[in-house]
Amino acid sequence: MPTKKISLNPQTVGMWMTYKSLTQKEKTELKKYGRLWEVMAAGNLIPAKSFQARTVNFEYLLKDEKELSNFSQWIDYVFQSNSTFNKATLKLVIEKKGSTKITVNFIEKKDPQESRKQTPTQYQEKGTTDVFNNVLDRNKQYASIEAMRKDKTLMDDLRDTFSGKTAKKNVGDHRDKIDDWMNTFFSQQDLFLIGKYAPSKWSKFEYHKEDWVTFFSKFIKKVKEGKKPVGDYTTWNPSDIWAVYDKTKVNLAIDEAFKADKGDPQLSKLNNLLINLMNNSQLVGISLKKIEGGGSKPHIEEMNISPKTMKLAEVIELKMSDIDLQLDNIVKQELVTTYIEFAGTHKMNIILGDKKKPGNLSFNTQVKGTAAQGGQAPVDQVLKLLHAKGTSTEFKNDHNKYPKVDENDRDGFLDNENDWKKKYEFVKLKAKGLSWPQWDGFKDYLLEFYLGKKPQLAMTKLMQIDFYYDALNNYNTPKDYADFWIALLHLGMKVGDRFAPHAKIS
Repeated sequence: MPTKKISLNPQTVGMWMTYKSLTQKEKTELKKYGRLWEVMAAGNLIPAKSFQARTVNFEYLLKDEKELSNFSQWIDYVFQSNSTFNKATLKLVIEKKGSTKITVNFIEKKDPQESRKQTPTQYQEKGTTDVFNNVLDRNKQYASIEAMRKDKTLMDDLRDTFSGKTAKKNVGDHRDKIDDWMNTFFSQQDLFLIGKYAPSKWSKFEYHKEDWVTFFSKFIKKVKEGKKPVGDYTTWNPSDIWAVYDKTKVNLAIDEAFKADKGDPQLSKLNNLLINLMNNSQLVGISLKKIEGGGSKPHIEEMNISPKTMKLAEVIELKMSDIDLQLDNIVKQELVTTYIEFAGTHKMNIILGDKKKPGNLSFNTQVKGTAAQGGQAPVDQVLKLLHAKGTSTEFKNDHNKYPKVDENDRDGFLDNENDWKKKYEFVKLKAKGLSWPQWDGFKDYLLEFYLGKKPQLAMTKLMQIDFYYDALNNYNTPKDYADFWIALLHLGMKVGDRFAPHAKIS
């Protein structure tokens, strides 16, 4: 025990949580608390902004999360206090008679090495397009990665892309990551050129001298599904680039189809046109995904050209027990992502795109065990599916419809609090959130975000609760439960008759 009483405030708490600020005798004492000394040495204390502050933030490495509860014993030893550690929210609340309550927020510290490996999505996508443009426009076929490196035109294109020079939005120089993608770039073009396709016969497709993606990004806005607009290009079509066999002939065929379509173009007719062209080996849209070295063999797969290819064979037979909802991030730190795991095949995440400002949820898919992003589900289709069955319609994907805190009414910042409590308790029960706090604790947790000028985090967590409340209410039998999540995954993977036919290289 320290030789003298220590006052409890954010500054002293921070000092005793910083390994380098301890004396050798204190460090020796600290080693009685397992690996806590290593956690402190590897962590990073974010100093309180003022003496009036009542919170302390401590960044930790993910591998050390299980050790965080030991801080409670250490702090109580130092301050002779009573502290409570919540393993769900990763908060340590320190209380001592005659002192103000201090809260320690534990925040995951990102590994710099992992951050270094991340490549902006737009650079990845543009890089794959660069390679195919060279293959199709210049009639190139690369026999090896080394052959690609020797092609100055190709490598100049990739350097311009990864430097941000030719990006839609320059987000920094990432030319050091080109090597991470060369295996993907080589495998993608190699798979495309085997058998069915060959550069001497196929070329980059243009419709009347306009790039096909550019043309369709405008044209699709006129297309209707019944009486409703389909949406934008990316919600309908995952293809990054289109290749054509006999460009002139295909242009004429498309002209004839467009002339025959009276009134608003219909989605079913458009998709059937593309299916016919693809089945006749005249036109193909290509969705390009990252290919990792080793592991499963890269392959090309044609999607949405027949009833069989309008379903994901790996998940269509899954049962309720094969689909796992991972919702603990709703009550954990400043995290805003929840996950749906589909056995060993796919993963879906529901997330706020930009944590720095209020926004709506997005629904993203991924093929498990790979870096391949499956795509983003069209939000209007998600809402249609969510509310197609049952009577629960609480979720609105509009952050403006969720509570804003009133500084003068902190106790009543949640309108209809009893309704929110009911929804929270329902999702907590269904998610088997054994470590979730009681309702009052969760409400205080939200209020901290509002008062800490991070309302977007509180609103996102409430939106997540609404979404899962609707899903679990409306699809409450084992079969309905499995069917709903599988249908949601299909929306994200762009699989089904409302999406464009395409070839996926992954």
